Amino acid sequence: MSHIIQGFVPYEGVHCETTAMGNLLQFAGIRLSEPMLFGLGEGLGFIYWDSKNMDFPFIGGRIKTDRLSARIASRLNLTHRVQETSSIEKARKNVQSCLERGIPVGLKLDSYYLDYFTNKVHFAGHYAVIYGMDEEYAYMADTRQQGGLLKTRLDRLAMARNAKGPMSSRNLSFTIEPAGDLPPLKPAVRSALSQNAHDFLNPPIQNAGHKGILKAARDSGRLFVYSLPE
Repeated sequence: MSHIIQGFVPYEGVHCETTAMGNLLQFAGIRLSEPMLFGLGEGLGFIYWDSKNMDFPFIGGRIKTDRLSARIASRLNLTHRVQETSSIEKARKNVQSCLERGIPVGLKLDSYYLDYFTNKVHFAGHYAVIYGMDEEYAYMADTRQQGGLLKTRLDRLAMARNAKGPMSSRNLSFTIEPAGDLPPLKPAVRSALSQNAHDFLNPPIQNAGHKGILKAARDSGRLFVYSLPE
């Protein structure tokens, strides 16, 4: 049975999690710029990670996956409903029940399995929104560089949602809905920036925040060796 939200307009963004939230918010009648969403979500971070089982070190410039969406929702006084399950069938039904009610759903995925991704690299921390499905395809809203509105086969979507590995979740899906009036943006922005700065200056481990930058700088000679061709 087909459940497709007609006239769905994509939110044009370049970062997957803010784009996913932008799509859900825009559908709910809340239009904010991507930089604003990134700031409200306290998105700025730094992580440097290197271990023996990694081919090369990982350097990232944002907070952990899932936190950005939750923090945006909290700052905007929105209800952020998250569902996870180890069952592929239950995961499908969770999404289908929302689509039947005309509600688009955010998904966390391994982009490797999606038909429309041409860069086939495993990354299980990718986010996109599903706004419809029929007997064969899922209809997706993704980042501008991926093409905005796209589709992927349902079996490929199931594989992407159920993938294991770094940054993966158990078929995670999420929706948002207003819990009341939107709060004034100025104090929300100030509070988010203040908390983001505090977290950056007080990281829980030496590999994160400003301490992570210093550690990456100290290891830069070894990082350069990794980048040389064999």
